[in-house]
Amino acid sequence: MPNENPWRYWLEETPSTLFQAKIPGGTPSFTDYWRRQLSKVTGEYQGALGKQALSGQPPSLRFEDFLSKYPFSEEWWRLSPSQRGENIGAFAPSLQWRA
Repeated sequence: MPNENPWRYWLEETPSTLFQAKIPGGTPSFTDYWRRQLSKVTGEYQGALGKQALSGQPPSLRFEDFLSKYPFSEEWWRLSPSQRGENIGAFAPSLQWRA
């Protein structure tokens, strides 16, 4: 294939580099959160490979292909605001009652 990336093998051999490169842009809290999630996502990838093997298929899913379809934004929005690093108190200060 003339358009094949000559560095693809290197990216597959260094999954942390590939993972960091595949994190979509967004707010600083979004990218910071995902930078800390390599082991979680790698575990999900290994689970997908295991499912392929258990079904009798060769575990052929590449990490790059897995990450290309990974629902980064959907997973992010499932988190609570505090898990996303948002300070909701800044928008809704607590009420103070005076008697």
